Amino acid sequence: MIFNNEIPSILLENGMKKTFNEGSNIYKVNSSVTHCYFILSGTVKIYIDHKNGRRSILDFFGSNDWLGELSLFCNEAEIKENKVLQDVECLEFDKDELQKLCKENAKVSFYFASYIANKLLARSYRMSESLNYSLDIRLASFVIQHQQKGIYSIPHTDVSEYMNVSYRHVLYVMKQFCELEILTKEKGKGYIISDIEKLKRIQDK
Repeated sequence: MIFNNEIPSILLENGMKKTFNEGSNIYKVNSSVTHCYFILSGTVKIYIDHKNGRRSILDFFGSNDWLGELSLFCNEAEIKENKVLQDVECLEFDKDELQKLCKENAKVSFYFASYIANKLLARSYRMSESLNYSLDIRLASFVIQHQQKGIYSIPHTDVSEYMNVSYRHVLYVMKQFCELEILTKEKGKGYIISDIEKLKRIQDK
C-alpha cells in the first residue's frame, strides 16, 4: 500500500525498535491489542481460518505500514491470524500512550485518519482490480510492491488465496515472467527481479 503522508517526527521519537523473525506471530490470536507497530522492513500476512477449513488472506503489510492502528479509534473484536513472512524490523508503541498522543496532537490524529482512509481506498481498489485486470498485471504490481531489495519471496499459495485464483495460474504467470527474463528463480531465496522496467510496463498496461 502506498501512503505519501510522512510520519510525524513525534511518533518516531516515541517508538521502540523491535524485531520479529520469519514464522513468528506479532499478535497472539484472541488477545487484546496492547501495542501498535510501524513496520520499517519485512512482510506480515493477516488472514482468517474459516470453520469450513478454508483460509482468506486479508492483506500483506510491509515497509511504512501500521499494525493495530484501528484499535486507537475503536475496539477490535478479535485479533486475526498473523504470520511474519520475512523478518520484520519495526517500531513498537504502547497503545494507550499512542491513543493519548492522538487526543493531544491534531497532527498525529490527522496522520492516522489519513492512513486509515488510504487503507480503505486501497482495499476497495484491489477488489475492483480483481474484476477488471488480468493476473499478469495484478501479479506484476504485487511483486513490485512486496519485493525486498530486489528479491521477491511471497509463497504462491498465499498469493493464490489473496488474489482468489488457482495456485497453477500463479505458477504459470511467474514462469512466464522468468521466460521473459523479468524474474530469475533462485533456490532458497525466491525470485530475483532481473528487469524492473519490464515488470513496471506490465503493471501499467
